[in-house]
Amino acid sequence: MKSPSLYINRLVVHGALHCDFKFRHGLNILQAKDTEGDPKKTNKSGKTALVELIQHGLGKQHENKDEYHFAPIIDKIKTLWLEIEANGETFTIERSLQEISAQAKIHEGAYVPGMANAGAEMVPINRMSSALLGSLGIPEVSVRQKKGDLTPLSFQLLMQAFVLHQEDSFGAILGKVKPPARRADIIGLLTGLTPLERYTLEDEISKIQLEVQEKDNYFNSIQDFLIKNGVPSLIEAESRILEIEKSLNLSRQAQLKFQEEIRNESKPEIPAGEGQIDNWRRQILSIKEDAANKEQKIAGIQKELERLNEVLSSLRTDRNKYQKIQTSNLILSTVEFSLCPRCLLEITPEMHLREGNARCSLCNRPLRTTSDNPPRFIQKPKDIDQQIGEAESLIKDAQKEIDVNRIELAKLRDREKELGIAIDRESKVYISPSFDRLLGQTQDISQKEADLANAKGLLAQARALNTKRKEIDDLRKKLGMLEDKFRDARQVSKARLETLREIYQEILTEIDFPDFRNCTIDSRSFMPYINGNLYTHTGTAFKGLASVSYYLAMLALARKEKTFFPKILVIDSPAVGDLNEDNHDKLLKYLASLQKGSDPKVPTISSDEQGLDWQIILTTRRSIQEFKPYIFKEISAPNHMLLEK
Repeated sequence: MKSPSLYINRLVVHGALHCDFKFRHGLNILQAKDTEGDPKKTNKSGKTALVELIQHGLGKQHENKDEYHFAPIIDKIKTLWLEIEANGETFTIERSLQEISAQAKIHEGAYVPGMANAGAEMVPINRMSSALLGSLGIPEVSVRQKKGDLTPLSFQLLMQAFVLHQEDSFGAILGKVKPPARRADIIGLLTGLTPLERYTLEDEISKIQLEVQEKDNYFNSIQDFLIKNGVPSLIEAESRILEIEKSLNLSRQAQLKFQEEIRNESKPEIPAGEGQIDNWRRQILSIKEDAANKEQKIAGIQKELERLNEVLSSLRTDRNKYQKIQTSNLILSTVEFSLCPRCLLEITPEMHLREGNARCSLCNRPLRTTSDNPPRFIQKPKDIDQQIGEAESLIKDAQKEIDVNRIELAKLRDREKELGIAIDRESKVYISPSFDRLLGQTQDISQKEADLANAKGLLAQARALNTKRKEIDDLRKKLGMLEDKFRDARQVSKARLETLREIYQEILTEIDFPDFRNCTIDSRSFMPYINGNLYTHTGTAFKGLASVSYYLAMLALARKEKTFFPKILVIDSPAVGDLNEDNHDKLLKYLASLQKGSDPKVPTISSDEQGLDWQIILTTRRSIQEFKPYIFKEISAPNHMLLEK
């Protein structure tokens, strides 16, 4: 199997400012020319804009419009079309340059004018990563953060290793990626230095780590609760249960003993009024039953009263209807309509004939009934008035009955209250000291039973705490085993790391890196060391040179071995810092030397004819003779910008 291939075939911008560029396999140069003798004047011509457009088409998410690269000209650009070829499949991404958070469209096939009206798949920007990774065959994986949360290695994150924005890529390798450990994750995945098994274990470890944290929090909350209640351990909870049960059994035995003593005592003389309490209790029960019957009867009468009120309301409505019909009949019977009362036009015989067809001569609507011919079902006013009188009489009787029952119910309640007071007063007179003592013992037993129930609750919490402790211990053992596997899975392929180091060394030698003697690549951070020092310590002038060489080494590794690096580099002006012209020219000559076997006379050659399975899109203000066949556009400020009117 080969490394995935990604080629940008065409880039089109629509709007008041527009462009249309075609790219081929191999080397593609965008040169910014100096027209005023000041190389810095080329900075505003649009070199970085090309990289921004490519990133935008590949799903870059912008935090806000203020930091959007094209914010100053956003009203002059409209739509971006990016035709790409991923593992032999060609499709075109359409994305708005004004509504930067709007969904993208993915069209099948190459770009053609008018494609906007064709059908396409709508893809939210936050799902562009899955679509692009899937088309390239790059697995969707995540890496674990310190707290256990997973961070996906999205396409937009991986893209920073092969779409090299000058501000992000040459000050340091993957300089804008935070934290620094994430750089090793990106390089490890793309180059295959890190085995894929590592990411499966990352998922498992993350789930267990988060579960351990959740159970730890629960465990700590239970432990705090038990400590506040004076039971910090399972042994103490069980000890407290035994103490309370022992004390409770002693109290119950004392109660039984005292009850036996009462039964063995001689019976005292029966007070004269002792049978009266039972009589009063029977009276209270009888009163409660009578009161319940009264309440039920009142509720029934109230329902009947509601029904009678509804009937009375209906009868009054019928009487009003009859009166309205009689009034309209009386008024209309005295009027002879020869003119329409609204438009004042004469009512013709032809209009009168309408009523023969069941239509009104005035309004021409279908006749159902008229005021001079009321429906037969309407009752006579005498009957309605008689029914209203009967309903009002029934309502008065019902209301009177409710009042009578309420008075009787109040008397029953008063009597019940009097009997209750009498029973209470009489009971207090005849309660013996023995009963007081027995009651005190009962209350003591009740309190101890409550203490026992509370202690059992604490014991259940302590047992739950112990169970959670065992679960957490088991999870930690499992986590430890996975961590051991993870450490083994993270073992870097030493052979591949050595291959990458050799390629990097060859490139540094080819470009004649100043004072170069040797290089190594750290097996944990994957960062290069040159002459025994970290590459960033080579000085401002050569840090960018070392960085771009490292990206070129990853591209060369992808061409040589199976990796997930998509064999493309978009390089935005690699001359950073104080890089001297000599080393700059040697870097450019190395890039030109990669284009072996291409015919400079042929503007576009297929990969089969050309034999090139890679693509480099380079923006530069400095050019060399070898670049001329591969320059697809020359730009300059302010007259020949990347985006033109």
